[in-house]
Amino acid sequence: MTPLPPFDIYQGDGQRHGSQMAQLPAQPVLFREEGRYLADSGLRDAVNISLATGQPLLLTGEPGCGKTRLAWSVAHELELGEPLSYFTRSQSQARELLYSYDAVRRFYDVQIKDPRATEASHYVTFGPLGQAILSPTRRLVLIDEVDKAPRDFPNDLLNELDRMAFTVPELPESQRTLQAITRPVVIITSNTERQLPLPFLRRCVFYHIPFPDRQRLAQIIHERLGPMNLNGSLVEAAIDRFQQVRKIDRLSKKPATGELLSWLVALHGRGVTSRQLQDCRPAELPLLPALLKDRDDFACLGATS
Repeated sequence: MTPLPPFDIYQGDGQRHGSQMAQLPAQPVLFREEGRYLADSGLRDAVNISLATGQPLLLTGEPGCGKTRLAWSVAHELELGEPLSYFTRSQSQARELLYSYDAVRRFYDVQIKDPRATEASHYVTFGPLGQAILSPTRRLVLIDEVDKAPRDFPNDLLNELDRMAFTVPELPESQRTLQAITRPVVIITSNTERQLPLPFLRRCVFYHIPFPDRQRLAQIIHERLGPMNLNGSLVEAAIDRFQQVRKIDRLSKKPATGELLSWLVALHGRGVTSRQLQDCRPAELPLLPALLKDRDDFACLGATS
């Protein structure tokens, strides 16, 4: 079995915890996104269980609740480099995570007598999980929105995720089986659009990220928008109205944390005051296009898009 890291090493505070990096200030964990990712205690435990057992971490939660951003947080804190990401599609095949083989290109090169055609390895490209398995240092693999893939996709990955090894039949026999030197960290996200196969679920550590409460929303705003020096009363009023909008049952797409942040940026830029937010009906809220993303949802509020 490939070696595993010690237990309880992810702190979820945005700081690097490597021996020489622990004292450095928090850095942005995603391109163009400022601030630390603050994980709650349950999420920290789930990450550390995954690290200790070597099992993939399966995350569910509303779109925009921070599932993808967690992968960047873990990679940042544990100094694993940029996550190797795979964004699942409806036609995805499990092999794409491991490798692809360009047989057509090789056939063409044979026809033109290109000397590269003598080596099958020239036509093998490794996917995110394949790259992580081959890496001499520990890497993190993010498999995003696995529930979009065909039903066989998760089951087809079971052996590779268990053994952290795979076979490339196109290569010479002595080179076909590739085994991880250091076990990668694997984080898988799902928006729960459909039930995942039970054999797959049994092999994962699971955590559902709850939607942030009021205190957590305020912390997120401080982390992400702190440099803007937002008016405190504006932030409080915006959270109040945001939560009021989310409670409307008929919304097809409830605004998430990302929409709240965008809305606050827009409100601040327009010079909207807390009193203006407090004294209007939901349909009259300023700059609603930053919050609502569906025409029918505007109709639910009695507003125009």
